[in-house]
Amino acid sequence: MEKHEQAATASACYCPALFLAAPASGQGKTTITASLAHLLHRNGKTVRIFKFGPDYLDPQILEKGSKTPVVQLDLWMAGEEWCRQQLYRAVVEYKADIILVEGAMGLFDGTPSSADLAAKFGIPVALIMDVRAMAQTAAAIAVGLRNYRDDFDMIGVIANKCGSNYHAKLVGEAL
Repeated sequence: MEKHEQAATASACYCPALFLAAPASGQGKTTITASLAHLLHRNGKTVRIFKFGPDYLDPQILEKGSKTPVVQLDLWMAGEEWCRQQLYRAVVEYKADIILVEGAMGLFDGTPSSADLAAKFGIPVALIMDVRAMAQTAAAIAVGLRNYRDDFDMIGVIANKCGSNYHAKLVGEAL
């Protein structure tokens, strides 16, 4: 198939995808992404994980969860077309049931950022937040990140490191 035919076909294929991002490093993105991939794999799904940006360690951890190689997506180093082709291959060649993309650092950090990639390919974002030292403030941060730009969809928040059911309730009610 010619390169331009692949690009045209890529726009016609569909696979559910989720971009897992955070306000900063150290929020639990890799652990949660790998755990989610493991759960999906255990339930019979073919999961393809992508890591945004250059990274050596996280892809190794993510491969343990998905049982498939992790490909790095980087708009700056590899370009939009290469990234698009990798997503296409995940669906067509590797028969992915779901695609997970793990962001780097904070959602808007870097040029291009995780938000740029999510917006470029229309991948909805789930925000992972370490909420162990906050409750209602988590909602203010999440809403601020969501409203910072209007070219991507933030579909939810994963409140990581809740200390109790009551703590989770406070965070959830504020959101």
